[in-house]
Amino acid sequence: MLEDLLVKAVKKYPEHTAIVYDNLRISYDELYRKITGLSKGLSALGIGQGGAAAPAKRDRVALILPNCPEFVFSFFAIAKLKAIAVPLNHLFKAEEISYYVSDSNVKAIVTDGKRAKMCREIILERGQPIELIVVDEEQSSATYFYDLITPIESPSNESSTTFTGEVIYQYSSGSTGRPKRVGRTQENLYHEVTNFTETARVTSSDRILCLVPLYHAHGLGNCLLAALCNGATLVILEQVWQRGMPVEIPFVFRRTRVLELIEQEQITILPAVPYIFNTLAETPPETPADLSTLRLCFSAGNFLSKDIFDKFRDRFGVSVRQLYGCTEAGSVSINLDEQPEKTWNCVGVPMKNVEIKIIDDGDKELPNGTSGEVAIASQALTNGYHDLPELNQQAFRDGMFFTGDLGKIDEEGRLYITGRKKILIDTGGRKVDPIEIEDVLIGHPKVKEAVVVGVKGPFAGEIVKAVIVLKNAQDCQEQEITAYCKERLAEFKVPKIIEFRDEIPKSPLGKILRKALV
Repeated sequence: MLEDLLVKAVKKYPEHTAIVYDNLRISYDELYRKITGLSKGLSALGIGQGGAAAPAKRDRVALILPNCPEFVFSFFAIAKLKAIAVPLNHLFKAEEISYYVSDSNVKAIVTDGKRAKMCREIILERGQPIELIVVDEEQSSATYFYDLITPIESPSNESSTTFTGEVIYQYSSGSTGRPKRVGRTQENLYHEVTNFTETARVTSSDRILCLVPLYHAHGLGNCLLAALCNGATLVILEQVWQRGMPVEIPFVFRRTRVLELIEQEQITILPAVPYIFNTLAETPPETPADLSTLRLCFSAGNFLSKDIFDKFRDRFGVSVRQLYGCTEAGSVSINLDEQPEKTWNCVGVPMKNVEIKIIDDGDKELPNGTSGEVAIASQALTNGYHDLPELNQQAFRDGMFFTGDLGKIDEEGRLYITGRKKILIDTGGRKVDPIEIEDVLIGHPKVKEAVVVGVKGPFAGEIVKAVIVLKNAQDCQEQEITAYCKERLAEFKVPKIIEFRDEIPKSPLGKILRKALV
């Protein structure tokens, strides 16, 4: 089903540029050759349906990659095999990756040379046969990615079969400690991209710049699928390399390159997060910037402040619209008002074929203008979290997903997000589950209690703060806690502020008073 959209684009626009990555330009014809050839190579390794169409029998392949063409090839090749892709944050540490690999029971890992050693150690620790595939260098103990791509003479003659089963596992953070596994089907993703295409009027002439991670629902749906299922061009910000290895550098040092790409590649659609828009808006005035080709800029992942909206508009003459979505349903609504400066704080009306209701604590729909929990109905919506029946009964009922977000709808049908039931922290555009960090901190031999909160940072988003009560007033320095966390958590999850207290403030009923710790 998902592949049908890609095949249609390949047949209609074979010579059109599908992907731009640094100096690399890949046509739709070449893209499909690589996808089809890779699917044959993966199949030769025994990766596929596992002999049955049931999800429990189909193989899972972890993608531990930064944004790159190989991520795109892999995702579609896995879908073609009716297997399941498990895209993971490439910045995760070994302990985190090990959890996801185990939870998803993956049969293969696709990664790069920088992370190959860590993945090899995880495989050895698991003690189960997991194929390691490395994309950017040949290694004696791994399969080289490009050796798997079987030459294909006529990709347009390749047959695609409609398949509606699960194609991806993603993980949604929440208040349960460990991230929740979300399975979404090819049918879900088909409806998501169709809804977005019809709403945002995406065409083959669009050029979408991908700055957000492809492993995230925002990057997968609003960049990768939005472009390649419509014959448009996906422009991926390339990695930075030093001494033959890819390195992560703060986005502030990439903003000049991003502005250059927008002008050079004539970008028409720019999906991003508030942090990115804020950083671009603060580019020095003397830096040249021509954003005249942009027809749609939209922000997701966190609330867009009036300050960032105004700064970006003043600097570039372009309004940033807000998009609302979630891992469970993909994109849900978007602000496409003719005068966005008047409705800058709303996330727009529902996408085509999406229904949104505001529900009170008694499961009754509230009238316009009244704040309550945001509930979603859509064919793009997952059927529920894996292996969490009690949570599913709470979050998925009456044919709708109860998001945990608070909002209201005005008389024109626009949705405004007014608060969160969840306690996630947004740091640099990345969502952090404080419960997950607290679980790590409690594992430290000197820590008795730990609470993690987000405090307002100097730029957009929040800084992770840990408040700790020690056992028996033991001597413990901030550096010791930081080092302990760095061994077990991705860098962006490591608390930047550590505060030691004698006790954690709690209500008479024992509930932690998180607001008192900010």
